[in-house]
Amino acid sequence: MVMRMLIRAEFEKTDELRYISHLELMTFFRRAFRRAKLPLVYSKGFNPHILFSMAQPLKVGMTGWKEYFDLTLSQEMDIGEFIDRTNRELPSGIRINKAASIPEKSQALMATINTAAYIFRMTFRNDQEAEEELLNSFLAREEILVRRERVKKGDIEIDIRPMIQQAVILEPGKWLFQVDSSSERNLRPEEISKALVDFHSDLEFIPLNRIVREGLYVRVGDELYSPLDEKIVGR
Repeated sequence: MVMRMLIRAEFEKTDELRYISHLELMTFFRRAFRRAKLPLVYSKGFNPHILFSMAQPLKVGMTGWKEYFDLTLSQEMDIGEFIDRTNRELPSGIRINKAASIPEKSQALMATINTAAYIFRMTFRNDQEAEEELLNSFLAREEILVRRERVKKGDIEIDIRPMIQQAVILEPGKWLFQVDSSSERNLRPEEISKALVDFHSDLEFIPLNRIVREGLYVRVGDELYSPLDEKIVGR
């Protein structure tokens, strides 16, 4: 019987590589895995590929502090060695911070993660001293309508208010939005920017390069967990 090892890893993508695409990011990882000479597992068929998957794509222009991937190995490996060997082969701007072995039958990341947290570096047309009042007024609206762009399907108008779980001011000019981020309900950061601009004339549109995805999470009830948490993967 072949003993495999499924690794789930948390990594960060910093300013240096904010403008690479999701596909380019996956290519960087695949090359690093091969150069690190990891015991990789490949799919079967005419075009074999490494058994490797990532969580929700990060928008081009954004940085991410707690991003995740799953990788299947053909044999057991020390987690610290896995992190060190892979990090040595990754370009500057990408770094694995932690990893763990999880059960091979664990639910895929895309099906597990349901929440994202974004930090917006706000810009105001005028000096703003009442940020908390402004944010609370925004959240107090019963519905927040924005136009969602859809390739080939045509744009639609959606209400994003039910997808905003909470929002807080971390410090002046830094607002954190905790939102739905699953295959069923996914609030895009640029849609929050559009809604803020429409809400108040003092608020300027926040481009993606002024937004950080602070982390991806699994929300259970009112609690947030890392996709690496034992309560989620059942190690």
